[in-house]
Amino acid sequence: MPQMIISTSAGPITVDAAEPVPGLHVYEIPAHVSPMSSYRWILAHHEGAAMASFATESAATAAAVVIAPLADWTRNAMTTANQIGPGGTKGFVALLRNTGGQHPNA
Repeated sequence: MPQMIISTSAGPITVDAAEPVPGLHVYEIPAHVSPMSSYRWILAHHEGAAMASFATESAATAAAVVIAPLADWTRNAMTTANQIGPGGTKGFVALLRNTGGQHPNA
């Protein structure tokens, strides 16, 4: 099982992650981090950049499947951003929102 190191105000924390699509990870934020947030599941690039937060693991996993065709997520974050391109950013964000995604710090 892959692991992610997430940055928090208390310092870095290592969490277990699933990889529903090569290069995309889904993980749950630990209970003591942002305890008031109902969006506990994060969809992130394998290098760590969080893309969106979700209310459930299944919603985060479904979003990973939806955005999978947009880029080769196994590449580095800059390469995947270039594959999506500046003009594709609006559509990318819309896809995440349509699957229930919120800003990663929601």
